[in-house]
Amino acid sequence: MKKYEFNKETLKIELRFEKADYQSMDEDAKSKLKSAFLWSGKSGAWVSRAKEPNLWRAKQVAEQLGFEKGEDIGERLSFAEQVELVRERAEARADRFEQYGENASKRAERLQGEFNECRKDWSWVTQPNINSTRGRAFTNQRNKIIARYERGFDEMNKAEYFKDRAETSRETANGKFDRPSYLNNRIKECKQEIKFLEQRICVEPLADRLERYQERLLTAQEKLEFMETRLAEITGGAK
Repeated sequence: MKKYEFNKETLKIELRFEKADYQSMDEDAKSKLKSAFLWSGKSGAWVSRAKEPNLWRAKQVAEQLGFEKGEDIGERLSFAEQVELVRERAEARADRFEQYGENASKRAERLQGEFNECRKDWSWVTQPNINSTRGRAFTNQRNKIIARYERGFDEMNKAEYFKDRAETSRETANGKFDRPSYLNNRIKECKQEIKFLEQRICVEPLADRLERYQERLLTAQEKLEFMETRLAEITGGAK
């Protein structure tokens, strides 16, 4: 039987199989797969949409597709390392989006530049269409310049879109861990999760589940420590 892998670094499940195996699936199986997994070219695998501790659906789908639990891969990152990784990726996305926006702005400028020069001569704009060889040639050329000008607005819209995406990515990288309200809410959630996991560890008879609960407890404790430290840093220790 095929094995699914739990990636300790991403906290997600990964499925690996040949392209021919995917093509041989019926539509129902493909639909189930896509409901719980996304293809990752970087990982060369189908990666679960959800991550620990919300993997029950991904595991269910994996089992329905003929997979059973395999080995864990990767190394578990501390919560601080996870935050830094997310920040770095968000910063990289912001940089890319800003470059895309700059490129779109330059394309808009090029597309609209010729029209902006031509319209300085008002007669060029107002000259009627003349049904002669020269007149038709002028009209065709003017229509092409106007069409390029209009395409320039599409590029301007793209530039604005990428600017917004860049700003959102910057907020992801720098924003939420500077807000006391966000940190206080996460601290409450961490404490609730730790309490739940400690209770489960005391009564869990299965070694595999016990190990997973213990790993989750360690992650929750690291997360709580990070949140409390960060809250103290931005509030000066005030509660």
